[in-house]
Amino acid sequence: MNRLESVSSDMRELKKKFDQLIIPHRPALWKYCRMITSSPWDAEDLVQETLLKAYSALPRIFQPLIPKRYLFRIATNTWLNQQRKQHRIILEEHAEESYEDLDPFEVREAIERLVTYLSPKQRAAVLLFDVFQFQGSEVAEMMGLSEGSVKALLHRARTNLKKLNQEEHHSEPKHESFSLKDTVIEVYLDAFNRRDPDAIASLLDDNAVNDIVHTSFEYGRETIRNHSLEGWAKDPMPMKAVYQMLWGKPVIVVMTKKDGNEAVYSLIELELDTDVIVKKRTYYFCQDLLKAAAEELQVPVHKNGYVYFGS
Repeated sequence: MNRLESVSSDMRELKKKFDQLIIPHRPALWKYCRMITSSPWDAEDLVQETLLKAYSALPRIFQPLIPKRYLFRIATNTWLNQQRKQHRIILEEHAEESYEDLDPFEVREAIERLVTYLSPKQRAAVLLFDVFQFQGSEVAEMMGLSEGSVKALLHRARTNLKKLNQEEHHSEPKHESFSLKDTVIEVYLDAFNRRDPDAIASLLDDNAVNDIVHTSFEYGRETIRNHSLEGWAKDPMPMKAVYQMLWGKPVIVVMTKKDGNEAVYSLIELELDTDVIVKKRTYYFCQDLLKAAAEELQVPVHKNGYVYFGS
């Protein structure tokens, strides 16, 4: 084993320890990310970016950390920075406003449905304070604001939520139509359901990337074929793949059996370039996303966990 391989091995062991430490906070973090982004797909991306930043920043921090607060602070700042880059940030007034408490039940009842009507900073403040029960000083630290500014944000957000909750917002969900016209997808589904790793490998670009989200990357068709596809082909777990629109995005939903019923096992997103697959994202260790997908499809979910415990 050369020095680079040794360092890589050591880092994987450290990553396992980090994962074990934060596992208790993963469901709350994912829920927060889903609420603040209003999209399960964007939530999963935000969770992934948050965890990568949280892990990589640890060597540069020389003070005690509270894991949940640490993760939420990174998620909040990452999302706000994304909003600034997309030029969708709404400038907040700096004038101090009086702070008044509204009916907490009324506020919480309106939050999940109406939070998307708030500006990014108001959305973050009200979710952190009213839903996830952080203290005002903690919210201020996470957002890099004074407590007075946070109170002003909360006042404006709660006022907006109360006003919006008194109005009726009835809009029919939009269902996008899609069809299985893409030959590559059809061939992939057929190969998957026949459990044929060579047929799947033949669809991959020579330099294809397999992103096993939160866990590992594989680079190149040969590597993917000899590792993850080989393991998948030998996996005794029953699997059936279907192509389905899920939250506005066409994805492959992998189902298995649980107590005699169909259950969500994994999600696969394919990125195509003409007639080859250039990237595959496998959402297997994304338990919160899989649970949300199962709820959307009204079926159970298979428990995969967040971490790979193999060698």
